[in-house]
Amino acid sequence: MPVLPVLLNKIAIFFSIQFSLILNSVYLHDFPHIMKKVFLSVALWSTTLLTGHLLASTSTAYFFQQQSSVDIKGLVVSEGQPLVGATVTLVELGLTLSSGKDGKFVFSKVPQGSYTLIVQYAGMKVQQVKATLGQEIKVELEENSIAIDDVQVIGQRSKVKGATSTFISRQAIEHLQATSIAEVLQLLPGQAIYNPSFSTLTTPMIRQGGSDPTGKTHDNKSRGVASLGTSIIINGAQLSNNADMQAVNTAQGGVLSSFDNASGRGTDLRQLTADNVESIEVIRGIPSVEYGDLTSGVIDVKTKAAVQPLQAKFRLNPTLKQGWVGQGFAVGKDQGALFVDVDYTYAANNQIQTSESYKRFNTSLQYTNTFGANRNLYTNTTLNFGGYYDDSKIDPDLVVNQVINQSENYDLRFSTNGRWNLDKRFARNINYVLSAQLGFQNGFQQMMNNGSLFAVSNALVDGTYEVDFLPSSYLQQIYIKGKPLNLQARLSDNFYFSTGAARHAITVGGTYTLDKNFGQGKYFAGDMPPKNNSGLGFRPRRFEDIPALNQIAFYAEDKLAVDVFGRPLDIVAGLRYDWIQPFRDDAKSAFSPRINASYELFKDFSIHGGYGWSAKAPSLIYMYPDPVYLDVFSLSHYKQDPAERLALVTTRVFDAQNQNLEMAKSKKIEIGVDYKKFSITAYDERIANGLDMYQYYNFTNVPIYTVASQQPGQRPELSDVVKDSLYVTDYNVPRNNVNIVNRGIEFDFDFGKVKPLRTSFTLNGAYAYTKSFDNNPFVYARRVPNQPYNKLGVYEGRGKEYTRFLTTLRAIHQIPEIRLLITLTAQTIWTDKDKNLNYTSRPYAVMDIVEGGAGETRMLSEQEIAAISETSGLFLPVAESYYRTESWKPLWLFNTKVTKEFGKNYGFSFYVNNITNNRPYQRSKRNPDQLEKRNIPVFFGSELSIKF
Repeated sequence: MPVLPVLLNKIAIFFSIQFSLILNSVYLHDFPHIMKKVFLSVALWSTTLLTGHLLASTSTAYFFQQQSSVDIKGLVVSEGQPLVGATVTLVELGLTLSSGKDGKFVFSKVPQGSYTLIVQYAGMKVQQVKATLGQEIKVELEENSIAIDDVQVIGQRSKVKGATSTFISRQAIEHLQATSIAEVLQLLPGQAIYNPSFSTLTTPMIRQGGSDPTGKTHDNKSRGVASLGTSIIINGAQLSNNADMQAVNTAQGGVLSSFDNASGRGTDLRQLTADNVESIEVIRGIPSVEYGDLTSGVIDVKTKAAVQPLQAKFRLNPTLKQGWVGQGFAVGKDQGALFVDVDYTYAANNQIQTSESYKRFNTSLQYTNTFGANRNLYTNTTLNFGGYYDDSKIDPDLVVNQVINQSENYDLRFSTNGRWNLDKRFARNINYVLSAQLGFQNGFQQMMNNGSLFAVSNALVDGTYEVDFLPSSYLQQIYIKGKPLNLQARLSDNFYFSTGAARHAITVGGTYTLDKNFGQGKYFAGDMPPKNNSGLGFRPRRFEDIPALNQIAFYAEDKLAVDVFGRPLDIVAGLRYDWIQPFRDDAKSAFSPRINASYELFKDFSIHGGYGWSAKAPSLIYMYPDPVYLDVFSLSHYKQDPAERLALVTTRVFDAQNQNLEMAKSKKIEIGVDYKKFSITAYDERIANGLDMYQYYNFTNVPIYTVASQQPGQRPELSDVVKDSLYVTDYNVPRNNVNIVNRGIEFDFDFGKVKPLRTSFTLNGAYAYTKSFDNNPFVYARRVPNQPYNKLGVYEGRGKEYTRFLTTLRAIHQIPEIRLLITLTAQTIWTDKDKNLNYTSRPYAVMDIVEGGAGETRMLSEQEIAAISETSGLFLPVAESYYRTESWKPLWLFNTKVTKEFGKNYGFSFYVNNITNNRPYQRSKRNPDQLEKRNIPVFFGSELSIKF
């Protein structure tokens, strides 16, 4: 092979990556959107194409010619005995296989080079070893138990195909005493620690500012966009709530309802128990193109699937009681393993009030096996059933209002995934995933309507209708019954080849996803419709009449490794194409190039960076919102004698569907350095078109009738004069309205163990900045007595801005001889600020309300803006406090967790959060007359674990 092409190859690869990382952020800033895609695509793929082109000039056939190849063989054992079914991953080629019945594995005919193996087995400590070519590698796995040194009880820095991520093992989850997957996320850099709670909906938040120490955010818009855009995967199957329609009236309340629901806001993490979890990989950076339908991050969950002894856990804290039982059975000789588990959780919202509670029931069966003479077909099949009940009883203190808000959901999930090691030239591994998820959702809300008289229409088309008055007091009951179905299929192929000194691991694949709701929908009890307080009426709606959401995606990725100037350069570059509602007039698509690169400058010191786009399809509640029914009195003539009453209601029907709704798209860029067990990463993430329900104004003429005369005991006679009144209404429509900017620096330092103290120290944290604001202006005008209501003010889109710097120091003290593990955690919020954006009192433009609607938006001059009187309906009083930046003094939180095992069969754990009871009253900068008790309350819990 000539020297010059090889040298040019290395130089081309190196500068292609630099070009691709810089291109979009600098030179393409002002280019049209489509040109950015084209240029970035060329930059990303120049790595592969330049390599092939330079070497093809010597010999076309050489492009696919394998250099001298070698088999990588190994043996996986534990306590001297072979381990069957251990997962072995060849990192550089992205290949995975399972150890055979003798514990052996073989990666055949791989190109010469240096390789890393990651070996995993249920309940064992993950091992990463360097492959020794030409020799059998023996990998000894130890039980991930506190009886061994350096047990893994915190999140471990990881790189899934180059993406910044955190790996969390089973032992870390158990020591955390997590009651749901939501609590596990506290191990990520920059995440605030909070007390476990099942009182409200819990959705994932990755790299999002704006959370206070209780884990709640001040900005529901950014939280909703972030949680909807987080992909949660369990055993290869992506959870979906795209068909969740559990909202009362999208025109009036958006995606919300009085009971807890996750429609339009991602997966409710309370539903996912953590006790049957073997490991969790949380991808915070730029994920592989294999992951789709996301904008924020990935939570990849693997549940227990191996032979394990019967284990029972019992947890107790002031608001929760939980029991879990699980066991892994050997089905038969060489017939695989079946893991079965059951979880029951009861949680009260607080200790002294039992009118509101949450119940969770989960059971799952998971079967795994390898088939074939060479054990080359691995399969994993899971069946899960869960029930989740947000219970609400009538509060004795509020018995007059008769308020009940309940949510009862059942979930049946089936998935099977597999890996077929064909070991063919262009089909080394064939991977597949098939899954089905069916939900049964029952929402119920009740309240007593008291006081004013009202009449409600049930008309479905425009017109003026005679309706009956409702009783002055009646019990209003609304039912919402959904039956969302999700089907998924994914197929991918892995193969590899070399071009000169460069090694390529290729992944190509495609997915299909269907989401459809077959539910009965929304309806009210009897003949008592919900009271209309805003002019926007409620109508029954069948969910099964709503079209399905179909998605198709294709992707290709090259994982390239090569030495540049004697140092390894690793690149993962890929393209993904998502297409929703294909072959239809309302089809949408998104093109997502992604790249991660890492280069070792010196021994154990490397730099890494990445850039990528991703896209999330609108869920059905955004694509097909409720029609808008505006009900306005044309005549309200009430008399004590029912025969003398007359109510006329004019109904106007508007279509809230937005034909211009796009897929939400995010762009991420990050760069960082790694030195041994130290890592720092700076990131910039942007979502310019997040999904939201946005206030929209409409105008209609309503006939107004008057009574000319009335005889006793008879209906009134109406005047011949009918006046048209222009009515202005506002309602919610789905739009790509939310603009979010996340910037920050994450760090993760592992200082290792101080052996004399038997204590390990880790420090992680993040400086995070989040800004969210509306893309569309805020349109509004106050109705002022004795002033004409003929203009609407157009104000700047409002938003929020957050800054927080948080560190978490952990000291992990372990005495393996007595099976004791103690973790002390000190979390400090050094900086915590937030401020409001664009809360202006005067509009920058106006819309004239004219006959038949609204006129064009008219910009105002500076003089016109200044001339707007404070008594005008166009002047919006904004309190002085809205202009102040809220900032808090540093806040410290000290927690402790203790785990003690008594032999191999019994364990006891407990934890105390805020052990020092540090809850200082701090004076608000925004409202100086207010004091706020900072920090979470003292909280404790315990766990008893028994292995039989």
